[in-house]
Amino acid sequence: MKKTDIFEQVVEIMREDSSTKKDITGANPEEYRARITDQMSQEDFLYLMHCYIASFGILSHVWFGLKETQPPGFKLRYYQDCLYVLQANSDTRLKRGDQILALDGKALPQVYQEHKDYFVSSTPERQHKEWAYFVGHAGEVTVVRNGKEEQLHVQPTAHPKKPPQFECRNLSEDIVYLKLEDFTDEAAITQLYADSQAAIEQAKYLIIDVRVNYGGTDSLYYPLFKYTLPQGKAFSDLDLPSDDGMEILYTDRNVDLRQQLMQNILEDPNLSAETHQILKEFLKELEENRGKGYVLYGDEDSNQNFLPDVLGLARPEKVFVLADVTCGSSGDNFVDTMKKMPKVTVLGRPTMGILDYSNCCVKDFGDYELLFPTSRDTRIDQGKGMNDRGVEPDILIPWTPEHLERDVDLEECLNYCKNA
Repeated sequence: MKKTDIFEQVVEIMREDSSTKKDITGANPEEYRARITDQMSQEDFLYLMHCYIASFGILSHVWFGLKETQPPGFKLRYYQDCLYVLQANSDTRLKRGDQILALDGKALPQVYQEHKDYFVSSTPERQHKEWAYFVGHAGEVTVVRNGKEEQLHVQPTAHPKKPPQFECRNLSEDIVYLKLEDFTDEAAITQLYADSQAAIEQAKYLIIDVRVNYGGTDSLYYPLFKYTLPQGKAFSDLDLPSDDGMEILYTDRNVDLRQQLMQNILEDPNLSAETHQILKEFLKELEENRGKGYVLYGDEDSNQNFLPDVLGLARPEKVFVLADVTCGSSGDNFVDTMKKMPKVTVLGRPTMGILDYSNCCVKDFGDYELLFPTSRDTRIDQGKGMNDRGVEPDILIPWTPEHLERDVDLEECLNYCKNA
């Protein structure tokens, strides 16, 4: 497909099928239409398409790019006009703790001003993916390593993406630590819950680490609710604020794409019977609402009807959730729900904040694909959206380079356990 045709279809989808259309129009496509040609290089095309998509200001849930992409092989954090390397594969030439000062001789604030349209978020800690792009494409990167300034060229990684981590361990007789890096891998998460159940139900404190969480399916964290509800209490016993619900945009294109996506998932032989049934119900709803536009999903009594058979346990007595900007989608939802629970305290930094628009589908363009959302959180209408703000922690622990030396968040959490 021609690059100009792809651009026109993307503009059409964002105007007609993306659930953002009620609130966000994005940049005027004319300025990009005048610059995109069928003869331009793939790199230039991807840059301009990214800028157009970035103009909608939606992290993660609005995206255009190559189907076959590799992670850059390093993770960055922006702090006080510098980039810090959190981790890096050896073949990138970067090392954990490197402080990046400049790209091709230009200080980072100058680079940002020259490429401002490329950045989706205006919040520095949410710009790490864009900065990774510019670091990877720079001819010369100025870093401070072990107190000395060096110039190097960052190489692309040759390693595949690392699978998400799931972990349970006792930090002491009274404290259990649980790490969940997504809510997608049903088999791994189910096994984690089974392996940790006895320890958690004997512990005084439970720490759930979702500082890195790539999202997935909300129902996969439901088994944790029994640890966060007060003893013998159900959701209906709590005076929780209403979530207001969301509205789903049902267009012919959205229904077709989401049906295809769910049919592909249903072919997974490892899918649980419960998830299989949920997807079948979603398929039915899609066809029933085809072409109806925005349809409200959820009601005021949703909290009263939510998981009526789940009752809180006596132990653990207190639950701590560790959060950060790299926790998004279902991770956002998890932290948002946990924060409302009487036994839970959230520590760290605000989550990614990408739940205003969700339930995404993918449009295939050969070598490229467009990801766009089909649902919209109605809290946006009350000015309570989370886009680019995330879920605020109860206890804010600002990130500093000291986090590279020790786990500041976990240490702070353990201090709360000790002094509780």
